[in-house]
Amino acid sequence: MVNVIGLGYIGLPTALMMASHGVEVVGTDYNEKLVKTLQSGYTTFKEDGLDELFHNALKAGIRFTTEYQVTDTYIISVPTPYDKFSKKVDPGYVIAAIENVISVAPQGAVLIIESTISPGTIDKSVRPVIERLKRKDLHLVHAPERIIPGNMVYELVHNSRTIGADDRAIGEKVKEIYASFCQGEIVVTDIRTSEMT
Repeated sequence: MVNVIGLGYIGLPTALMMASHGVEVVGTDYNEKLVKTLQSGYTTFKEDGLDELFHNALKAGIRFTTEYQVTDTYIISVPTPYDKFSKKVDPGYVIAAIENVISVAPQGAVLIIESTISPGTIDKSVRPVIERLKRKDLHLVHAPERIIPGNMVYELVHNSRTIGADDRAIGEKVKEIYASFCQGEIVVTDIRTSEMT
């Protein structure tokens, strides 16, 4: 099962696409109103093809909750605000999500960061959290999102992807998850390279 953390403009379509293509998915968001809307059978924003994708995912059994799940795979897709003055991306939401995931993640779980981050963020901000919480058993992956609002559903299927992983075998397993729906080229590389892309 994949637990998608953050059900906004990137996380929701990604979760729906995976669920519609045979991946067991639970979507998690701290926003109770958003989760209740999704549980009631309504999307939280409009996008070409999103409603059909949503209904397909519901038929496939996708669930929505405010609770982090115990599973082997997590996709972190939370906002990373851009500060115009410092010209830096704020990784605060990513770090908070990782801390919450770590509290429930079993040994050997894969943490896929899909949020937009600056090069070096995983080494500077993410690894220290994992070390501080003594969870070196977790596998880190960066799979940067590649979609633009207005054409999300089409681009999720057709755009190429980069999967950056510390462990090539883990990268290949993550590639299989994305290959369930992505028809573009999926390249497995290291984390720093994926951050640069």
